[in-house]
Amino acid sequence: MPRVVIPGVDVALLTGPLVLGYMWSYCLYGILIVQVYTYSESYSRDRAGIKAVVWGMFILETVFTLFITIAAWNQYGLGWGDTDTLVIIDWSWEPLPALNGVLAGMAQMFYTWRIWSLTKQPWLPAIISLVVLTQVTVAFYYGIVVSVEGRGVDKLFALTPEITVWLTSTAAADLLITFSLVWIFSRQKQRSTVPRTFGMINTLIRYSVETGAITSLGAIVEVTLWLTSHQWNIHFIFFLVLGKLYSNMLLATLNARAPILRGELSVTGSAPPTNSFWADGTVNSPPVSNVNLNSSRGVYISRSVDVAKDVDPIAMEDFSPTGTNGRDAQHKSDW
Repeated sequence: MPRVVIPGVDVALLTGPLVLGYMWSYCLYGILIVQVYTYSESYSRDRAGIKAVVWGMFILETVFTLFITIAAWNQYGLGWGDTDTLVIIDWSWEPLPALNGVLAGMAQMFYTWRIWSLTKQPWLPAIISLVVLTQVTVAFYYGIVVSVEGRGVDKLFALTPEITVWLTSTAAADLLITFSLVWIFSRQKQRSTVPRTFGMINTLIRYSVETGAITSLGAIVEVTLWLTSHQWNIHFIFFLVLGKLYSNMLLATLNARAPILRGELSVTGSAPPTNSFWADGTVNSPPVSNVNLNSSRGVYISRSVDVAKDVDPIAMEDFSPTGTNGRDAQHKSDW
């Protein structure tokens, strides 16, 4: 079958990016399923609010995936060979901007809440919250205008200022969160006198930069592609995966608490790898502190952990609903 040729139009640049966006979005959704399963198995005692955020994001991502499946079928199944699909946006795309905005906002507000928990100062979380509210509002406005005024690609070009504000504020919120966390941990690092605490704070700083860089880079690349080549669909690659980047980064943040909470040490007694972001959750399976193989020629393995506290620690509170009362007090880590 000969290739469809439209004078002055590169069909591959209109359809190819959508194919990549659909595939990569499915890949990230599969990763998200694994992360949600890991979270539900390891942190069943987290606070109800944290669980609501996790499952709320998973449900919204499932809805998002359902809509892009309909869009892919309507364009490449029912609409195969119909050139109108190149310039008319399918109805299933209408809720996608709002869903992307809400997913990003949920993840960003979670980090904002943690910043407030660490500092107890309202001004910094308030500034970040205003930026997050801006991007969510503009995302909803963008989706509503496209639905009301028509789904033609030309309608998107008229919304360039709104799209720019949406994506720019999304990236700005990520950068503010990242800089805030680095600033908080750096201040504590300057006051720290314990080598182990010093190393943990370095890990937290590195992890904050890595997670913030992924989401902010995705938003920056998307807005750059929109401003420089919006006549093609290359920017849709990042549009289709942006929400799932936020969901996966949030779940990765929550699931990364597991290694330090299990207190995994090597046989030599070295410290566990502290690749966690908030080392304050509750893991279902408590560690076994001593193993004794009672035999005449047995091997005896034991371990001990020496904990030294700074004078002015960073308190990472447990996500379980009972906090530090009773038996749950053992799950609070003061750094």
